Amino acid sequence: MTRIILPAPPNVSDDAVISEWRKNVRKKLLAWRGSIDPAIHRQWSVSVCNGMTAILAERPKATVGFYWPIQNEIDLRPVIVDHIARGGKAALPVVPAKAQPMIFHDWTPQTEIAPGFASIPEPVGTKAVPIHVMIAPLVGFDGRGYRLGYGGGFFDRTLAAMAVRPLVIGVGFEATRIADIFPHEYDIPVDIILTEAGIRPVSEKATGDFNRAEGASPPCFLSS
Repeated sequence: MTRIILPAPPNVSDDAVISEWRKNVRKKLLAWRGSIDPAIHRQWSVSVCNGMTAILAERPKATVGFYWPIQNEIDLRPVIVDHIARGGKAALPVVPAKAQPMIFHDWTPQTEIAPGFASIPEPVGTKAVPIHVMIAPLVGFDGRGYRLGYGGGFFDRTLAAMAVRPLVIGVGFEATRIADIFPHEYDIPVDIILTEAGIRPVSEKATGDFNRAEGASPPCFLSS
């Protein structure tokens, strides 16, 4: 594997400098992820899928908000399909507009999908649903559970808009762990980091009970 050589961390607290550094780190990590040997990618993906299966086995009734894989992300759809077959539920995010919270809509393997925001597939004709578990793809992450995403802020904005926060699982590759993401003020850490190296709880919420009926409300369920 190609070694990831990242830009030196910023030595000032200036927001513009940190944002530029994060942008450059994101570019490097995405380039590395895109260059992973397919056989190694499959091997690591199997390990991550096994970990996700174990997590969801403890939450069989949960509605899981997951992502449609892009840019060589780990494909968790087989795990999600199995979760549904075992009595669970799943939902995919719909992005109403740029800089708006995502809304999770019910999804099954039979659901019609169509390109949505940034051409990412979204469900068509299904209702918005509360979720118990949110799976967030990681471009990078640090030991405190802060994630580096694609820079749009959609996951943080969505979590901030929810009346009840779901369990958040960050999914990615171990090589993309860095010492410090230098999170912005409104960044929200995940509860569990899941990579090919295993399951790493990073918050007390990771051991909570997520088999109860209620879930985190999407923005459309918030009371005024």
